[in-house]
Amino acid sequence: MKTILLSTTAALLLAAGASAQDGRSHIGAGVAHFDADGANFNALYVRGGFDLTPFIGVEGEAQVGVQDDEVNLGGGLTADVGLNYGLAGFAKAQFPVSEQFSLFARIGYAWAEFDASAAGLTIQGDEDGLAYGAGAELSFAGPNAIRFDYTRYDFEGEGNVWTLGYVRRF
Repeated sequence: MKTILLSTTAALLLAAGASAQDGRSHIGAGVAHFDADGANFNALYVRGGFDLTPFIGVEGEAQVGVQDDEVNLGGGLTADVGLNYGLAGFAKAQFPVSEQFSLFARIGYAWAEFDASAAGLTIQGDEDGLAYGAGAELSFAGPNAIRFDYTRYDFEGEGNVWTLGYVRRF
């Protein structure tokens, strides 16, 4: 599954750059905040996509963790928990409210690798599952936009992710 997600994400990012003449592609980057079963950590993401119509699109994203969280395990023991990296692919329904503002909802599949370390022991594990959410995009200065979204990850545990980033449309 990881290979399929990696291939799909890479293809979407390349397609976004390759079809730069038609105005239907986008690429962006930003910051993400994860709340995963009580652990809070941050990541950077890169995202690319293609609008099949003004109302339907596809996108892929890759994330890399940049800040872990220290979680209290009880008995004076703590663990550092964080995201190593993640990949996801989404189908997106969007509604252009105006030329500068649009709302969207997306659903897809995600895979992520996490790690936790405590008392000199490090454990890595990966999770995959359904991902869905909604957000908004505000355009400024032509093809530039700011995007905010929320995504729920239904892994073995639940994860909530809020992102804020820059989008460039081509």
